[in-house]
Amino acid sequence: MEIRPGTDEDFIPAMELIVEFAEESLSEYGTYLDPERLKETFNKVLKTSFVAVVDNKMVGVLAGHIVNDFCSKLPVYEEVLWYVNKEHRKYGIKLLHYVERWCLKNNIKRITMCCMGNLKTDKLFSLYEKLGFRIMETRFIKELN
Repeated sequence: MEIRPGTDEDFIPAMELIVEFAEESLSEYGTYLDPERLKETFNKVLKTSFVAVVDNKMVGVLAGHIVNDFCSKLPVYEEVLWYVNKEHRKYGIKLLHYVERWCLKNNIKRITMCCMGNLKTDKLFSLYEKLGFRIMETRFIKELN
């Protein structure tokens, strides 16, 4: 297993993982995957995206961007997508630890992670807490007609 920064060549395999992610969790929210929008977003976060590769096949991606904290203006790595296919989930934490080390090397001392409301949230909350995260905010979504 190799973990490395994302490259332009990773777009198509990353999109395949995002489609898996959408089928697993986004469909419940009525989210439509627009390929052009995904490409635009991927290009924006390419320099701060990381992939897990097993036997020359991408099996996981952790994409994010760097924002300034609302109050302190310090840089924060904000996760946009963290997904590892079911067969290789054991590599998910290694991928996250890789990103944490990258952040420290780049003088980024804070990471925010999100969690879909329909994905075993108790299990994920427990995992995040074991990894040293604290709950900061919960978001809700409402469809307006």
